[in-house]
Amino acid sequence: MDTILYVGDSYDIKQVLTDSDKKIDAVQNGMIALNALSDRANKYGAVIIEDQLPLMDPSNLIKQLQHYSKTPIIAVIRSDKRREEILTDFDNGLSGWFEPKGSSVEHFNKLLDSCNTFISFSRGLSKNHRIQINSHGLDTILGVSDSMQKIYTLLLQIQEKDVITILYGESGTGKNLTAKFMHDTSKRNKNPLISVNCPAIPSELLESELFGHEKGSFTGADERKDGKFLIANGGTIFLDEIGDMSSSLQAKILRVLESGEIERVGGAETHTVDVRVISATNQDLNEKIKEGKFREDLFHRINVFPVTLPPLRDRKVDIPLLTYAIFKTLKKKHNLSVSYIGPKAIDRLIDYSWPGNVRELENTLERALLICNNKYLTEEDLGSVLDEKQMTIDSDKETLDKETAQEIATNETATGTQPQEIPITTKVATLKEIEMETIKLSVERNKWNMTTTAEELGISRMTLYRKLEKYGLRDKD
Repeated sequence: MDTILYVGDSYDIKQVLTDSDKKIDAVQNGMIALNALSDRANKYGAVIIEDQLPLMDPSNLIKQLQHYSKTPIIAVIRSDKRREEILTDFDNGLSGWFEPKGSSVEHFNKLLDSCNTFISFSRGLSKNHRIQINSHGLDTILGVSDSMQKIYTLLLQIQEKDVITILYGESGTGKNLTAKFMHDTSKRNKNPLISVNCPAIPSELLESELFGHEKGSFTGADERKDGKFLIANGGTIFLDEIGDMSSSLQAKILRVLESGEIERVGGAETHTVDVRVISATNQDLNEKIKEGKFREDLFHRINVFPVTLPPLRDRKVDIPLLTYAIFKTLKKKHNLSVSYIGPKAIDRLIDYSWPGNVRELENTLERALLICNNKYLTEEDLGSVLDEKQMTIDSDKETLDKETAQEIATNETATGTQPQEIPITTKVATLKEIEMETIKLSVERNKWNMTTTAEELGISRMTLYRKLEKYGLRDKD
């Protein structure tokens, strides 16, 4: 295990580091830290910097450290002044931060472990690949978590190879960004990257969109048009959500992959294209094959090199890093006066389950920042947005429950059972009882640890507290 270089003289952090069973080198100021790194850069798995230092301020030290090593840097944040400097610090290579009074020791240790494995991973790369890695991850694909390092390894393995790739992952996990990185770092990067969102285009128009059409081939075809495959010739085409494509179109995609040949809609002339195909889906294609909705031969052609992107809930150690990267973009986009994000707001983001992944994180932060009237984003600003989202989810669930109950009653009527035998209101009440029992069992199983329980149930801590109060559940201890 690599040694941690600690820069500062605070007893509480030293105690946390000592309790973590990690090897520690402690120095009191930035000048000594720079000398240590210049002499033994490869020794250290991470650098932890206090928010007040003699001789050199923390922001300057972070900037200077980048000249010596790509070792992940973690800042200890105790003051509003340092929080305001975080955006600049991230530009200069900061990997993450820890707030002794705002973040848990568990999160701190996870961050340390991730940084430690991240630097070990970076050192194991070839010199050519190492330049693609920074302290935040791989170009625009950010994260130092173990799951993201596996993704980086896969992407770097095929960086120089013209291989057909499919990206698996839930909606919002960054499949578009990943496809862009793959194109930008390939030998095709001087030619176009063309992205096609398959479900966004009506099925009857998608063929024309992909392969082009001849003038007069259908109503509205007033002129000849080149399709995306022709436009992408020599480059890359990204077929997002390929699982939603019709069977007839799947056959034509298969033809392109096997022969490189296409024909415009309404045309007889065959064109040969040289295109790398990257596809993506959030569906189980094996299941769709069993249902007869996806061609097995096409699946085997596009599944040559599968890459599965992890959901945000499985890499929560990356949330602070992602949050500030998004915050920086939004601050510039909307010319925001908000200076930083408060520690409790960060904790709230870490606690949330993020079913919509990074895209949901972006949308949530944008809304919260736009309604924020404070110098910094508070837990209350963020909570109002997350609670609103949860109320919408709960409302949708209740509506679905009612619809399900109605469907049951209707079906039983058709088979001779009277609908009044299963009143809808009774079914909804029963579901509430099930929810109460589920929450009760979960909190008891987790010994009333609110963070663990909320994560297990897939709800925010605020929602959990609200439901505990609603059902009158209390810790007996």
